Amino acid sequence: MRALPVTVTAAFAALLLLTACDDGTPAEGKGQAEDRKPAACETGQVRLEAGPASTAPADGDTGEVPVTVLNEGGTCVLDGTPEVFLAGASDSETVEVPLTEGARPEEITLAEGETTSFVVTYVRGTSFNPADLHFAVASGPETKKIPWTYGGIAPTEDGGYEMSVSPYQQTGD
Repeated sequence: MRALPVTVTAAFAALLLLTACDDGTPAEGKGQAEDRKPAACETGQVRLEAGPASTAPADGDTGEVPVTVLNEGGTCVLDGTPEVFLAGASDSETVEVPLTEGARPEEITLAEGETTSFVVTYVRGTSFNPADLHFAVASGPETKKIPWTYGGIAPTEDGGYEMSVSPYQQTGD
């Protein structure tokens, strides 16, 4: 039996050691490029458009106002729950619109130019007469505002108002 020279054996051992080494990246950093999701959407990067609405014609009737959200910035993620409130003239009274009971919000990823929507449902009445609908992607001071031209809102028995907002809904394909 022939013995391999020591240099060949040492070279082979060194090769095995080198292939067992990694690049020094911590384990938690590996694969993150694939796992990264886009940043959260910001209110300033979207545009709103309301309608066409199914307006409640008389007190006690239910109306629905669809609102389309257009992403004018880079790809981003919405958390599934629009922040919506209605404001009286000169923002004299502001009322948060609660999420529709039983709704199941989901994250939505919007590329630039893509849209999503949500629907504000209300019962017409004379208890609260909003002037504007305010919208924010997330809680904070920055909002978008569109005129509310759909009549007053009826009260609830517990002192609130008969209105709700749906989660974001995927639009398009």
